[in-house]
Amino acid sequence: MINNREGRSRGSPAEKDGNEKTVRKEIYRLIIPMILENLLQVSAGLISTAMIGRLMASDISAQGICVRITDTLWCFYKGVAIGATVLIARSFGAGKRDKCRRVAEQTLLTEIPIALLLGVALFFVGMPVFRFFTEDAGILVKAGEYMRIIVFGFPFVVIMSVVTATFQGHGNTRTPMYIAVAVNIINIIFGYLLIFGPGLLPEFGIRGAAMALVSSQAGGACIGLYLLYRKDGLLRNTEEQKHHLRPDGRLIKEIYRTGVPAALESMFWQFSAIILSKVILAYGENSFAAYQLGIQAETVTEMPAIGFSTASTTLAARALGQKDYELKETYFNQLIRIALRISICTSLLLIVLPKAFMGLMTNNPKLQAIGAVYVFIMGFVQIPQNLSRIYNGTIRASGYPGVPMYIAGFGIWIVRIPLSIIAAYVLKWSILSIWLIIALDQISRFLLSVAVYHHTKKKAGLRERMM
Repeated sequence: MINNREGRSRGSPAEKDGNEKTVRKEIYRLIIPMILENLLQVSAGLISTAMIGRLMASDISAQGICVRITDTLWCFYKGVAIGATVLIARSFGAGKRDKCRRVAEQTLLTEIPIALLLGVALFFVGMPVFRFFTEDAGILVKAGEYMRIIVFGFPFVVIMSVVTATFQGHGNTRTPMYIAVAVNIINIIFGYLLIFGPGLLPEFGIRGAAMALVSSQAGGACIGLYLLYRKDGLLRNTEEQKHHLRPDGRLIKEIYRTGVPAALESMFWQFSAIILSKVILAYGENSFAAYQLGIQAETVTEMPAIGFSTASTTLAARALGQKDYELKETYFNQLIRIALRISICTSLLLIVLPKAFMGLMTNNPKLQAIGAVYVFIMGFVQIPQNLSRIYNGTIRASGYPGVPMYIAGFGIWIVRIPLSIIAAYVLKWSILSIWLIIALDQISRFLLSVAVYHHTKKKAGLRERMM
């Protein structure tokens, strides 16, 4: 690989075209397994949601409340793992394999205790949190049953997120995909058996869905750790074999300096989703249940773009580790072009087939009708929403870890939440207004991401010319 930026920029058009083809192949080699992994994860979630969707609306709402809470925590785990991915990718690009191992293990060492504490808290005092969403006694009871089971999976979620970050930071995206296959198979099989209790098996309903989820998470964590530490694993046979689990304050600070802003960025969305869930519950149980199912339907088409988000962070960090700034720009431009083509297709699917997507989620006609409107509107914001992930991933890897957090904060706390509260409680507008405000939030964040990216790119260019 050529690291001389000037040499790359002076190449002939044919040489540049050849470099772009090489980069495209590298991108596809990285993102295709990630796209498949994300699609597999969402497929399992969709099947689980579809099975729960055959239960009562209160079951769907109870799961939706718990998902809002656990997804907020998951954003923290995943955000810190993003910080680990950036550092691992940079270290791998610089040939520092020992640091890759230390980053992964320091992340595990600090995140697992946090997950255990949060799990204990929600197990014993989760009810006041549930009451923030609703006072419906039936929903509260089922939410409590569901939460007291899924908290046992929190440490496994942390392990899986760090395992994925480690493999992706090394440029290996196939292994996380294989782990996702195993997780999905466990979740689907156990979900069917435990939710519906076919034959002589007991029927657990919403509790069965929780047990299946925890079982799949435990299986995925065990498989991931085995693959990392087996004889030829990524975290074996490094030079530093002793004291590798001793806390390293400097490295932990470095991990969290990048990871916490990424976590807060995602948690902004989750906090807003909690408030938004309360707003939507004001429109009735059916509206909230339809919203939950609509999110799952929309997620199917978002999965390819989520893969591009991870790829943009990983590839930009690796190029920076090699000090190849021209390569970083090539990665970015190619990712945008590929993601744009995919986003156009997924956007058309949501716009043209909203009822079909909702039909997969539930057989309740009322929920289908409400959710189809949400899916239709979200189809129009697929392109800006998906491309903004690439902009923010590149910005984060380029040494501006807090900027994407501020962009998310603007869209959520200046646009989405205030306007939704005004529309629902002051103006008394219909649920359609909430769907339109969500779309406006996504568009505003995209425009801001584009502006910030070009500003940081200009600053980087001035800094390079001064060196």
